[in-house]
Amino acid sequence: MKTDKYKAYCKEHAKEFRDEMRDDASRALRNWPGKTAALLLALSSLLTWLSLQDSGNPHAYQSLLTYAFPIALVFVYPWLSLLFAGIEKYSRQILDLFLLSILFGFCLSLYIVFLPQLDQDNQSDIFLALSGQINFVILMTTAFSYHISFTITLLRNSFFTLLTALLIYLINADYLAINAIQLIQGYLGGIIVSWLFFSRIQTRFYYKSIDADTRQHLYKQLSKLVYQHQLERIKAGDQLEETMPVDKSQAIINVFDIQSSSNIRHERTQAFFLQVFRAFSQICMMGYKHNPLQARAFRLKETGDGFISAIGYPFLTDNSRTLSDHAVETALMMFQAFNEEVQKFGYGYPIKAAMGLAYNSVQGTFQSSGIRAYDLFGDALVQAYRYEELRKHPEIASQMKILARSRGLEHYNILIIQEVIYNTLCESFKALFTAIELNAEAHPIPQDPNARFIYLHVLE
Repeated sequence: MKTDKYKAYCKEHAKEFRDEMRDDASRALRNWPGKTAALLLALSSLLTWLSLQDSGNPHAYQSLLTYAFPIALVFVYPWLSLLFAGIEKYSRQILDLFLLSILFGFCLSLYIVFLPQLDQDNQSDIFLALSGQINFVILMTTAFSYHISFTITLLRNSFFTLLTALLIYLINADYLAINAIQLIQGYLGGIIVSWLFFSRIQTRFYYKSIDADTRQHLYKQLSKLVYQHQLERIKAGDQLEETMPVDKSQAIINVFDIQSSSNIRHERTQAFFLQVFRAFSQICMMGYKHNPLQARAFRLKETGDGFISAIGYPFLTDNSRTLSDHAVETALMMFQAFNEEVQKFGYGYPIKAAMGLAYNSVQGTFQSSGIRAYDLFGDALVQAYRYEELRKHPEIASQMKILARSRGLEHYNILIIQEVIYNTLCESFKALFTAIELNAEAHPIPQDPNARFIYLHVLE
């Protein structure tokens, strides 16, 4: 049953299996199997020459050349494959030519042996000495094949055996008659060995391909959990915990939240949220580079109807402008993407969102146990949450409504930024924001006690 499974798999992946066979045949010719066979052929030629010379055969020297072609083919093939890259496509056929030339060399050796006129006693001695060689030669030249179908191998083996039998018959019919059983045994033995050889290759290809498919699948799934540079470093031998920064630094945290999301009643509400977050993730990954580690923003997490990102850590920005400019520009891009998704959603009531931006200390960390997820913590996250929630403070909410109505907006998106961020903005971005002085007695931001103002921007 397993053999049938391997066979079916190889048939379904015939092109890959053919390429595997082709590469195996090429390696067999250029590596130790081919070189070992060539050395054995050279040794056989030398021993045959010595034997014929001792027996007084006048054509003994010719036996040194009987296997010249297959020996030359093995040693020339690597050079030919370097000069002509396309020749490796025919490695299976070249291997068959190599094996066929060995059979021709064997028959040529027999021809040299029987060329002199031998008396009955000498001929019997030679028949006895050569007994069994047909079996071995046929077996070894038919046992190994790299064709994708065993039927082709079987036809090839039959052709090799019949051709060898014909040549031996033309050389010495008596020798063929005496060793007919050896010829048949070599043929049948070659079929058995070639079938085992072919089955082993099928099995190896199946497990190798399945293993490669599994690794590829795992790689694709892992790429959903970690960044590309992390995959590359893990492949290079680094530990997961070494692939992201964990030192303390400064960054701007962006906390996004959809206003009154619990009031959205639609069967595709969750799909709408996912589309928004997918668009935000694409914005974060703009300009992503490995060395140095750089991107527009770092997607920290999704929180149901919220999205949190970090600007400046762990990914660097392009440094072409201040971190504050970069963060506000990213926030405006996210609002634009959000509005586009809202328009696609086609809800019957306006859907708006709010963002809070805060600059302070952050630090990266991997969870100490279980799944080693990467996370950020620090004052910047706490403050960004608080700044986003300021839209719910009665006094600030009232001033936001007044500001929005002055701009002709009944429903609006809200961007609230920290004073330290506003102070480092370019003039064009500063012009977008309105300052609201904080009440010292009823301070709405205990997490940022030094703040004197917050800055609002309301937009469609």
